[in-house]
Amino acid sequence: MSDWHSWFVLGASLPVAPGVHAPSRFSALLAAAMGDCVGGTVVDAGCGAGLITIAALRAGADHVLAIDADPAAVELTRANVARTIADLSPARLTARQLDFRELARFDADLLAVNPPQRPASILEGVEPDQRHLHEGGGPDGLDTLRLILRHTTAATVRTTAADVLPIHKVEGRTRRRVLTATVPMHPAWHRLTGPQAPVSVWDLRAIPEAQ
Repeated sequence: MSDWHSWFVLGASLPVAPGVHAPSRFSALLAAAMGDCVGGTVVDAGCGAGLITIAALRAGADHVLAIDADPAAVELTRANVARTIADLSPARLTARQLDFRELARFDADLLAVNPPQRPASILEGVEPDQRHLHEGGGPDGLDTLRLILRHTTAATVRTTAADVLPIHKVEGRTRRRVLTATVPMHPAWHRLTGPQAPVSVWDLRAIPEAQ
């Protein structure tokens, strides 16, 4: 599936556990951009209900490491992969509870992440029982992404970002826009974006060190 709407429908059908982030339209957009990872090793950072892991495996990734700080999300990803992909070789999936600061332990061709990215100024508009899932973006919404970039060794980090965010301020990586769609925004975003806004998937690639 290359259509993000189809991925959003699949994500909405996946069971979720209390406190685990349900696949959003941002997640669906990222899933739609995963079709090029055939034969590669992929890290799904913050796997949640497992939509990005499912997308990478369906696209033909040799191995996916699905990580989340929440053990419930790790178990949910395992279960949802088993539910949606028949006869998957166990060697193709590793699911672990890990902090993003541990990413340097794992080599990968691609790290995919839909990070918390709501700027601190709009968190008051998030439902109280969901707020913990969206904290960490900092003043401009990009602090969690910067944390991941500091610790991963993956050559490419593929991430979503609302176009209102200053992605150009993320240093040390080249940027390539992979996919853009205008999507309905959660009400917390509305004073920054209005009810709908463009959201993009970006490839952030490591800049080779000068020899």
